[in-house]
Amino acid sequence: MSGAIVGALACQRNSFLFDGFKATVVSCEKAAPLSKKSAKKTGDESAGYDVELSDTILFPEGGGQPSDTGSLLVEGRDTPLVVSQVSRQGLRALHRVSSPVEPGTAVTLSVDKQRRFDFMQQHTGQHLLSALLEQKYSLDTLSWSMATPDVEAQEPSSLLNFIELPKRLTPAQVDEINNLANEYIMMNPQGIKVSESQPAELDETSKIPDDYDFGSGVVRTVHIGTLDANQCCGTHLASTAQIGSLVVFAAGQTTVRSTNSRLYFTCGLRVSKYASLASDVLAETKQTLSCSETQLAEGASKLKAQLVQRTKGEQFWARLGATQDAERIAKKLSDDTWASLLRDEYCGQEYLNLVYKELAVALKERDDSKPYRAVLAGYDKAAGAAAVVVVADSGEGIEEAVGLVTASIPQVRGGGGKKGGKWQGKATAVTAAQWTALCEAVKGRK
Repeated sequence: MSGAIVGALACQRNSFLFDGFKATVVSCEKAAPLSKKSAKKTGDESAGYDVELSDTILFPEGGGQPSDTGSLLVEGRDTPLVVSQVSRQGLRALHRVSSPVEPGTAVTLSVDKQRRFDFMQQHTGQHLLSALLEQKYSLDTLSWSMATPDVEAQEPSSLLNFIELPKRLTPAQVDEINNLANEYIMMNPQGIKVSESQPAELDETSKIPDDYDFGSGVVRTVHIGTLDANQCCGTHLASTAQIGSLVVFAAGQTTVRSTNSRLYFTCGLRVSKYASLASDVLAETKQTLSCSETQLAEGASKLKAQLVQRTKGEQFWARLGATQDAERIAKKLSDDTWASLLRDEYCGQEYLNLVYKELAVALKERDDSKPYRAVLAGYDKAAGAAAVVVVADSGEGIEEAVGLVTASIPQVRGGGGKKGGKWQGKATAVTAAQWTALCEAVKGRK
């Protein structure tokens, strides 16, 4: 027995077969380990098994459309196997499952209906959008990408697909395309048909993958009424009316490859989900900035300007404080071998480095060869994190001072200063008791 070939699968001939589909296992092979990217997509890091069936209603990834997911119920069992991915290998469709299934076994297939229908809305929407852009503005779609948002997607942008065009559209052109596309969805819906052929050769405009044996396979062409005819292996809707809605965004177009532009859009049920998520973001931002929607940009600009000014002020006072701390430490080291800066507020790595920069200048100007060790440390009690800078005249001095630090905070990690100068480190999960122990140990040195 051989499996149905990709191009003539049941899911491609009838995109609305979602469950109760009977098939027979043709082969079952130990799968190659998934790439990190694929494992992240499927949520399954194990290799599993690749099962080929006599036919399938689960679509393998292709044509810009992600793989279906679903389940495979072995005859005589109560619990189905999860199909986490379907891939194409030449003309074969391989179903990734977690355990082996004997060839010849009868199985029943089900598709994740919501995922499939969403993908069909996006894919058919892309065909319609590309057809209209070509007819209206003579713009070819150079490539496209379908977003595959997580079930719990929280970012509105995670719902957006894009098509790549030779140039950017104007806002007026985007408005015109939006109106035209939705006219073909709501007022003048077009029927969608698929034709199959086995051409002797492909022309240069063909979109068939290089590894697809079209001589033994089937070339499918998707027809949207009289608007468009495009080679495609994906699953599609029966009518443009089923797209529901299509929104193209004028804002956010990005330039790629110097002159090309990515135009973002979304279709179907994603439109309402996008509106809901975007509305939540707007409402929260309006409340935070105490302004209306039309004032958000101005409010954000003012806030940014205030933040820049405040940051400049903080940097000024930090440099001033660092200079004073460095002078105090340098003065202490003129009389003693040991000095320290120990603070449990507003004393992170950045501030310690400012102090060290000023201190290094002061120490370089010394005209004596007296040894010195300085421990600069800051502690964030809420985060349980500590930053440490050790300064010494020699590698032995660095080793001695670092030993003092690690005796109190064993988990500190850092490096540098093998011949003296500066050692820098940090630690997490630092307790208040450890910080107190460090302070007492350092302050006890002269």
